[in-house]
Amino acid sequence: MAARHLRSGVPLLQARLAATESAAVAQASRGLATQTDKPKENKIKVPKALYGGTGNYASALFLAAANANSLEKVESEILDVVGASKKSPMFSQFMKDTSVPKETRVKAITEIFSEAGFTDITKKFLLHWHPMED
Repeated sequence: MAARHLRSGVPLLQARLAATESAAVAQASRGLATQTDKPKENKIKVPKALYGGTGNYASALFLAAANANSLEKVESEILDVVGASKKSPMFSQFMKDTSVPKETRVKAITEIFSEAGFTDITKKFLLHWHPMED
């Protein structure tokens, strides 16, 4: 008697497993492009919405620094760059000059800010941001 009940339940079990398996595959593949290692509860938000090219760069810099737990260090480094620009017109002009070849600019920025001990976040920001783009 038990064997008959077992046999009659096998097709139902197979159907359930197939449905569960295909649903699991669909669910797993759906999240491949957007899956992150960090839980959504810890999502960092920019404190103030900024718009335009400079706003996008500022927001990206904030998020990168916050995710690396380096907000204060990056802020200090940016303030150092601003201070250096105010003290040295030549440095300020170099940072803004679009006629400086990209290779020269990248090499100089990398060397200057590496020697100053700047974080990779700040160096990458300075390499990719250009004040004349806005």
